[in-house]
Amino acid sequence: MEPEVLWLVPLPRPQSFVGRTTQLAQLSTHISLQGCHRLAIYGLGGCGKTALALEAAYRAGEQQPAHAIFWVPAVSRESFEQAYREIGRRLRIPGITGAKADVKQLVKARLSDEGFGQWLMVVDNADDVDVLFEVVGEGRSGDRLIDYLPHSRKGSIVFTTRARKAAIDLAENNVIVLGELSEREALEMVRTRLILEQQYQVEDEVTVREFLGMLAFLALAIVQAVAFINRNDSTLSGYIRLYRASEEEAGKLLSKEFKDQSRYEEIENAIATTWYISFEQIQKHDKVAAGYLSFMACTTNNNIPLSMLPIEGSEVEQIEAIGTLKAYTFITERQPQADRHKAQEQQEHSLKSTAAFNVHPLVHLAMQGWLKAHDQWFGWAERTMMRLVEVLSLGEIRLRKSWMPYLPHATCVADIHEILESEGRLTLLKQVGRWEHVLGRDRAAEKAHRHVLKRQESTLGKEHVEMLASMSMLAHTLCGQGKYAEAEVIDRETLALREKVSGKEHPDTITSMNHLAQALGGQGKYAEAEAMHREMLALREKVLGHEHPDTLASMSNLALVLDKQGKYEEAEAMNRQTLARRENVLGPEHPDTLTSVYYLAHLLAKQHRVDESLLLYQRASAGYDTALRKGHPTVLVCDQHYADLCATQEQRRPACSPSTLDSGAVTSTSKRSRLSRGLAKIGIKSLKH
Repeated sequence: MEPEVLWLVPLPRPQSFVGRTTQLAQLSTHISLQGCHRLAIYGLGGCGKTALALEAAYRAGEQQPAHAIFWVPAVSRESFEQAYREIGRRLRIPGITGAKADVKQLVKARLSDEGFGQWLMVVDNADDVDVLFEVVGEGRSGDRLIDYLPHSRKGSIVFTTRARKAAIDLAENNVIVLGELSEREALEMVRTRLILEQQYQVEDEVTVREFLGMLAFLALAIVQAVAFINRNDSTLSGYIRLYRASEEEAGKLLSKEFKDQSRYEEIENAIATTWYISFEQIQKHDKVAAGYLSFMACTTNNNIPLSMLPIEGSEVEQIEAIGTLKAYTFITERQPQADRHKAQEQQEHSLKSTAAFNVHPLVHLAMQGWLKAHDQWFGWAERTMMRLVEVLSLGEIRLRKSWMPYLPHATCVADIHEILESEGRLTLLKQVGRWEHVLGRDRAAEKAHRHVLKRQESTLGKEHVEMLASMSMLAHTLCGQGKYAEAEVIDRETLALREKVSGKEHPDTITSMNHLAQALGGQGKYAEAEAMHREMLALREKVLGHEHPDTLASMSNLALVLDKQGKYEEAEAMNRQTLARRENVLGPEHPDTLTSVYYLAHLLAKQHRVDESLLLYQRASAGYDTALRKGHPTVLVCDQHYADLCATQEQRRPACSPSTLDSGAVTSTSKRSRLSRGLAKIGIKSLKH
């Protein structure tokens, strides 16, 4: 006699279920197979795993009514055992109600009997592996819940879990990875979830796309947001405005509870709360992973280098920690972009890995809220700040690819309100200003240096060494943007104070002379600039020696000022001498060496020595491709001069006629402004040779 068809699913069918066609087909195939196969659905909390399993169960009940279908929540040991008691009661297993009945063993035995017929069991929320795998009791009386899952050729089991590791442990390679909704699916979810009088809003495609993108196309986040809109008679645009008002407001919205009939009554539904549960599980099982996620909450959520993370535990523990965060889909590894210099960069990198990760944007926001709620935000912000100071201090100009990714995170951390008064913040901003200037991003460098100077003005005296250093760096970044007059004022004040405090021959004083001379040259005050460069070169040769990089910089700057005054013969001799020394001291591919190559090419082109100039431009341009970032002002200017000279040679006309730039044929307006800044940075006022 066939057993009574049983349906033990405690949740109603998901309201307005949309999409997931491929995954439903996979589940349908799995349920119809013989051999007691196991399958696991895993993905980020809130992506819709339970809803998918529910929809699959309801469809199986419709399409295969002979199937017995059971639902077992694995949120806790108690919920698992309660579900088994209910299954045993409905199966009317003899002795199931006895005081000493082994309910779990009896249910397992009954469903493992192939005479029972076909069945499907959904083990939902198997997120904490301890619930199923932990041994409870001692000796022979100890048991694991996983051992009570039935085995029958006529049965199949589906697990849902947030953790990839749990999915693999439970179903090996038979898994469905559930991600965010497609744009079409997400739009349909909004349409079906909005109350009738609000559905007109889906016609505004721009607003709907912004709304969905803001919520990362995550099912539960969309359901929660629409519930808020319905309940408060609000709008999609109103929700967007609230969400974007501040991180605090966004966090509140993500933490708002709401009712959903297809979710468990006893479990909170807010998306942020869902992730808090996962995070607390991570804290319990993997302290290093919990620390990494707390650290990442303080940075931007994109392109977080592995080398930037705090050094915790052994290398094995670090690898496992990253694996844990990836397993919960809290982070994803960025795919490296194709780069023809990849092999060289891997050799250049002083850090052990170029791996980088993104944190899910909503998880990132929720983690900030969790840290603040648990009074850990300030501590982690301080710790993150000091780690960034450490890794940026290790940077080398020639290894820019290793430290460039740190800068957005450093800027983000420096803006955290709770650490605005921290001394470490000033150190971090100095590092940001330094490296932004190296990259030719002087506007960002200026902003960082102004922040530092403003704070120092209230705490240090005008003659303090740190204050003078900040004034000098600010003036230098102003020069890089062509703000020569303002830079000159600051440089003159800095030079006078440094001469008073440190003396005329101190390296810092000489640096101020150099900056002032550059500001003068930028304004066309070449005679005064030349005199200052000559005085500075003599001082540097005396104090630092003839081959010190700073001495060579003075030679290069003097040659450039001579060039500007038409003193080509002396400028060329000094350029060649500087180039030879830089090749010897710094190497042929160092950015400073390439700058000497470029300056010499520029000088020769002005004298119509085109063949010699082209060879030098070719060398400089090829070298800059690896030595400086793409889009660096110096690279742009060098490449433009090289291109112009090539065109000139082909057309057999005088090298780079004065009308070249005015014709507007070679660069867009936006590129021209960057070229102008680049020219200004190196003391060249136009694209004319």
